[in-house]
Amino acid sequence: MEAEYIALTHAAKEAIWFRNLLSELFGPITKPIILNADNQSAIALAKDDRFHARTKHIDIRYHFIRYVIEEGKIRLVYCPTEDMTADIFTKALPSLKAKHFAASMGLTKV
Repeated sequence: MEAEYIALTHAAKEAIWFRNLLSELFGPITKPIILNADNQSAIALAKDDRFHARTKHIDIRYHFIRYVIEEGKIRLVYCPTEDMTADIFTKALPSLKAKHFAASMGLTKV
Protein backbone atom coordinates (compact mmCIF):
# COMPACT_ATOMS: atom_id res chain seq x y z
CA MET A 1 0.00 0.00 0.00
CA GLU A 2 2.81 2.41 0.84
CA ALA A 3 4.54 1.95 -2.51
CA GLU A 4 1.25 2.50 -4.37
CA TYR A 5 0.56 5.63 -2.28
CA ILE A 6 4.00 7.05 -3.04
CA ALA A 7 3.57 6.19 -6.73
CA LEU A 8 0.22 8.03 -6.72
CA THR A 9 1.93 11.10 -5.30
CA HIS A 10 4.60 11.03 -8.02
CA ALA A 11 1.94 10.52 -10.69
CA ALA A 12 -0.03 13.44 -9.27
CA LYS A 13 3.03 15.69 -9.47
CA GLU A 14 3.54 14.77 -13.12
CA ALA A 15 -0.17 15.27 -13.86
CA ILE A 16 -0.15 18.71 -12.23
CA TRP A 17 2.91 19.69 -14.28
CA PHE A 18 1.19 18.50 -17.46
CA ARG A 19 -2.02 20.30 -16.45
CA ASN A 20 -0.10 23.56 -15.98
CA LEU A 21 1.57 23.14 -19.37
CA LEU A 22 -1.77 22.59 -21.09
CA SER A 23 -3.25 25.56 -19.23
CA GLU A 24 -0.52 27.81 -20.57
CA LEU A 25 -1.01 26.54 -24.11
CA PHE A 26 -4.80 26.31 -24.33
CA GLY A 27 -6.28 28.23 -21.41
CA PRO A 28 -7.49 27.31 -17.94
CA ILE A 29 -8.51 23.73 -17.19
CA THR A 30 -11.45 23.46 -14.84
CA LYS A 31 -11.99 19.69 -14.67
CA PRO A 32 -9.82 17.47 -12.48
CA ILE A 33 -7.33 15.09 -14.05
CA ILE A 34 -8.33 11.48 -13.51
CA LEU A 35 -5.73 9.10 -12.09
CA ASN A 36 -6.52 5.39 -12.20
CA ALA A 37 -5.29 3.28 -9.30
CA ASP A 38 -5.72 -0.38 -8.51
CA ASN A 39 -5.02 -0.24 -4.78
CA GLN A 40 -8.10 0.65 -2.76
CA SER A 41 -6.10 1.16 0.45
CA ALA A 42 -3.88 3.77 -1.23
CA ILE A 43 -6.96 5.53 -2.61
CA ALA A 44 -8.59 5.56 0.84
CA LEU A 45 -5.43 6.94 2.44
CA ALA A 46 -5.18 9.66 -0.21
CA LYS A 47 -8.77 10.75 0.37
CA ASP A 48 -8.55 10.95 4.17
CA ASP A 49 -6.13 10.17 6.98
CA ARG A 50 -8.19 7.69 8.97
CA PHE A 51 -5.25 5.23 8.93
CA HIS A 52 -3.02 7.74 10.72
CA ALA A 53 -1.82 5.42 13.47
CA ARG A 54 -0.54 2.83 10.99
CA THR A 55 0.81 5.27 8.41
CA LYS A 56 2.41 8.03 10.42
CA HIS A 57 5.87 6.81 9.38
CA ILE A 58 5.18 7.84 5.75
CA ASP A 59 7.16 10.99 5.00
CA ILE A 60 5.02 14.13 4.86
CA ARG A 61 6.10 14.96 1.30
CA TYR A 62 4.18 11.95 0.04
CA HIS A 63 0.91 13.39 1.38
CA PHE A 64 0.97 15.98 -1.43
CA ILE A 65 -1.71 13.98 -3.21
CA ARG A 66 -4.20 14.80 -0.45
CA TYR A 67 -3.84 18.51 -1.11
CA VAL A 68 -4.36 18.27 -4.86
CA ILE A 69 -7.41 16.06 -4.38
CA GLU A 70 -8.89 18.61 -1.95
CA GLU A 71 -8.17 21.40 -4.45
CA GLY A 72 -10.01 19.47 -7.16
CA LYS A 73 -7.01 19.18 -9.48
CA ILE A 74 -6.85 15.38 -9.29
CA ARG A 75 -9.56 12.74 -9.01
CA LEU A 76 -8.64 9.18 -8.06
CA VAL A 77 -10.64 6.40 -9.67
CA TYR A 78 -10.42 2.73 -8.81
CA CYS A 79 -9.50 0.58 -11.79
CA PRO A 80 -9.32 -3.19 -11.25
CA THR A 81 -5.96 -4.79 -11.96
CA GLU A 82 -7.46 -6.77 -14.83
CA ASP A 83 -8.33 -3.50 -16.61
CA MET A 84 -5.09 -1.62 -15.89
CA THR A 85 -3.80 -0.98 -19.42
CA ALA A 86 -0.55 0.55 -18.12
CA ASP A 87 0.52 -2.91 -16.89
CA ILE A 88 1.68 -3.68 -20.42
CA PHE A 89 4.56 -1.24 -19.79
CA THR A 90 5.42 -2.41 -16.28
CA LYS A 91 4.93 -6.17 -16.09
CA ALA A 92 5.52 -9.37 -17.98
CA LEU A 93 2.06 -10.42 -19.10
CA PRO A 94 0.62 -13.52 -20.73
CA SER A 95 0.26 -13.18 -24.49
CA LEU A 96 -3.54 -12.95 -24.42
CA LYS A 97 -3.55 -10.12 -21.88
CA ALA A 98 -0.75 -8.25 -23.67
CA LYS A 99 -2.70 -8.46 -26.94
CA HIS A 100 -5.84 -7.22 -25.20
CA PHE A 101 -4.05 -4.20 -23.72
CA ALA A 102 -2.29 -3.45 -27.01
CA ALA A 103 -5.65 -3.51 -28.79
CA SER A 104 -7.20 -1.23 -26.17
CA MET A 105 -4.45 1.32 -26.91
CA GLY A 106 -4.98 1.00 -30.65
CA LEU A 107 -1.69 -0.82 -31.26
CA THR A 108 -2.96 -3.58 -33.51
CA LYS A 109 -2.10 -4.57 -37.06
CA VAL A 110 -4.25 -3.03 -39.74
